[in-house]
Amino acid sequence: MLKNLKNKLKKNFEIIGLIVLIVFTAISTSYFNYNKNQNINIQNNFVDNIYFKKTLNHLVENLDPKYKKIKHKIKTGETFDKILENYEVEKKEILKIKNSLKKKANLNKLNTKQIILFTIDKTNNKIEEFTYQISNTQKIYLKRNVKKDKFDNQIL
Repeated sequence: MLKNLKNKLKKNFEIIGLIVLIVFTAISTSYFNYNKNQNINIQNNFVDNIYFKKTLNHLVENLDPKYKKIKHKIKTGETFDKILENYEVEKKEILKIKNSLKKKANLNKLNTKQIILFTIDKTNNKIEEFTYQISNTQKIYLKRNVKKDKFDNQIL
């Protein structure tokens, strides 16, 4: 009887191997799906957490942009230095801008209703872009050259 069983096993070895492979595949697939569903449930519980949502909303609402664009309309009695000092720009920075604009425009003669546009980097309070209106048709555009730490100017 034992020999008979051995002969049947030898003859049907491929079929038995196939059955073992199918059972192994079914068990491993079930285990994988179970773990996947557990991970999805954990993630959903984390995202649905009220404290997490409140913290995330608080962080997002209190973010400040790195650059601040300012459009300033000149009023009577304002000087170029005082305007930039009101926006907490350092004296060195003001001098760099003045030197760049010295040849093109007279900064001692500011007209009321003249508009100055500039972008400040809030991390170091340095001006990145500066637009100064010379007349109704011309503007001077200054852009910071980071490598040289000077302004490149252009007439628009």
